[in-house]
Amino acid sequence: MSSPRLRYQMDQWRGYRYTMNKTILVTGCAGFIGSNFVRQFRKEFPKAALVGIDDFSTGRREALDRSIAFYEGSILNEGLLEKIFSRHKPAYVFHFAAIPRVLYSIEHPRRTSEANIIGTVALLEASKKYGVKRFIYSSSSSVYGGAKKLPTKESENPPDPTSPYAAQKYAGEQFCRIFSALFGIDAVCLRYFNVFGPGQYGDSPYSSVISGWLESLYVPGKKKLFLEGDGSQSRDFCYVDNAVLANILAMQSKKDFRGEAINIAHGRRTTINEVKRLIEECRGKKLHLEKRPPRAGDVRHSHADISKARKMLGYRPNISFEEGLARTIAWFEGRTKKNAIRK
Repeated sequence: MSSPRLRYQMDQWRGYRYTMNKTILVTGCAGFIGSNFVRQFRKEFPKAALVGIDDFSTGRREALDRSIAFYEGSILNEGLLEKIFSRHKPAYVFHFAAIPRVLYSIEHPRRTSEANIIGTVALLEASKKYGVKRFIYSSSSSVYGGAKKLPTKESENPPDPTSPYAAQKYAGEQFCRIFSALFGIDAVCLRYFNVFGPGQYGDSPYSSVISGWLESLYVPGKKKLFLEGDGSQSRDFCYVDNAVLANILAMQSKKDFRGEAINIAHGRRTTINEVKRLIEECRGKKLHLEKRPPRAGDVRHSHADISKARKMLGYRPNISFEEGLARTIAWFEGRTKKNAIRK
């Protein structure tokens, strides 16, 4: 049975449900967060017209919802963007597309900057030209670098990117703010913390310790199970449905955001050792992990202050970490069974 809070927020969505008949553009619609967003949005807003674009550089064809108007290609393709915007004239743009690999961005700063910065600017230009009502930009907690004060509050922790990817995400935020100020595009930037859930593969660029471990457990021969450090490091894990909820609330809000950046997380720290314990409880088996030294430059703790999201969006995470983890394990188990049947 759903909680009173969940029912309240679902009622907020459904107030729009039968009047929401606008066109929505989703970039990165076959990626981890993008595909989860499309699936939930389609369910909650059946009258809305959904348009998607993805070049499958990080997305997966099997994650694509075939019921949407889909365009295969890059957001750097100006001709394709012109075709999409002129044909469909979206009222809202949800920008999930990115090359999210931190290490890859260090090795290929120019290529990732083109996708993550120039691609964002191209979408903002098209949004300006065709009168998009709101631009919802997927940013990242990586913009903070190693936050000096926890929980991390937007106003108390100025961005301090420590990788090209983080710098690119922050640049995207700045362009959202500038386009809002100069051209009146109402943009909002959602800074995600450690999103996990079904559809996140262990070899995905978004891969977290959760999906990495589960991939190793349920896909034999993938990679060894290992623990970096002593496991006392902590993360603010955000179940993907909570991130989807934040996007929908950002669309619905009557506020004028003007490029505001907002933390999206659970608002709670969970240690890696606790993740291990919960997986063991769900599976009824011990995890045997190879010990490795901590990764150089890895942030030891992350913990978001989500008071701004509550105030500006009415956001409260619906799904607890424990429930989200159980759902994610169930997804991996179901995927393994399907693959076994096919064989």
